[in-house]
Parts: sequence; C-alpha cells; structure tokens
Amino acid sequence: MTTELETWLKQATRQLSRDSAAQVRTEIQEHYESAREAAMSGGSTTAQADRSAVTALGNAKTANCQYRRVLLTSVEARMLREGNWEARAVCSRPWLKWMLLAMPVAALMAAIACFLAGAIGMARVLLVGGIPIGLLLTAPFLPLYTPSRGRVFRVVKWVVLIGALGLAFGPDALKWSWLLISCLWLVARIEWTRVSIRRKLPVAEWPKQLYL
Repeated sequence: MTTELETWLKQATRQLSRDSAAQVRTEIQEHYESAREAAMSGGSTTAQADRSAVTALGNAKTANCQYRRVLLTSVEARMLREGNWEARAVCSRPWLKWMLLAMPVAALMAAIACFLAGAIGMARVLLVGGIPIGLLLTAPFLPLYTPSRGRVFRVVKWVVLIGALGLAFGPDALKWSWLLISCLWLVARIEWTRVSIRRKLPVAEWPKQLYL
C-alpha cells in the first residue's frame, strides 16, 4: 500500500468504528486497484498510476463526512457495546433485575406514606424523582420490540421527564429553564446518538436499547 493511499484512508476513516473502517478500507482498496490497473493499461508508469488512482478516490475529508452519515462511528459503536454489556449484566443477575423493578415501587409507597403523614414536600420530591427514574429503570423489561412501540415509548419518556422537572420547579420552571436543560442534556445527547444508530442499522439488527 502506497503512502498516499494510506494517508487518504486514515483521513477517510477518521472517527469511524473499527468494523466500519475495515469495511471502508476493503472497498477503497478494490477501487484503488481497479483505477491503478486502468491507468497502467493506458501507458502510465507505476508512480503515475498510483497518484492517478488516489486522485480518482476524491477528497478524503468529503468521503469521511459521507461515511459517517451511513456507517457507525467509534462513539456509536462504543454506546452499543456498553448498552449490550449492561443488558447482559442485568439479565445474568435476576436479583438485580428485581431490585431495579422494586425501586420505583418503593419510591411510590414512600411518597404515599409521606403524603398521609402530612409531609407534602417530601412526597412531591419522591414522586418527581421516582416516576421518571422508575420509567427509565423499568424500560429494559417492557415489551418494546417494534419501531412503533419504541416511538410511543420515547414520546412518553420525554413527556414524563419534562413534566416531572416542570412539576419540580412549578411556576418558576421558565426562570430555571437553564437548569432544566442542564438536567436533560445528557439524556438528549444519548437519544440523538441512538437516532443516528437507528438510521444506520436495519431494524433486524437493533438491540433492545435502540427501542428505548
């Protein structure tokens, strides 16, 4: 492999996942060899054919932008690995699964107890924190295995999250909007990455985390 081709490939595969980069390298190598052979058949020297073949590949930065739109990036691949690892960890530990399911129930019961005892403020805090956290904790165990169910769940999830934070701040929600945004930015970032992954992978290859 020539230095020019290797430099082109490094730029074109920047920020792609390992599998995506390997796929690109294989495809580009084939295009390169074809263009190189065509140039040599036309009377070009080896050096001229090498340069012509690399030139025929186009701009590496432009190619990299196009690849990142359709192939998994390193960040997306890492999110998939981490999500799959977490799912396996929960499934292999039944006690952890039941603990996660019990936490929102415990928060709801505690909120009811506080309300009956007259501790309205504490009951409100438990509800505001318990409902969205409970939704997120129980989501992996819900029967979400179709794109339509996943879309419905995500709409409900965002309504609950925004509603809970709005309830927590009450009439001052707009005043504290910067804090609301800071609370939700990580969830929004994860969701944005998942949107990109859903667009790139066929539905048949979606792990459970992509439906959430």
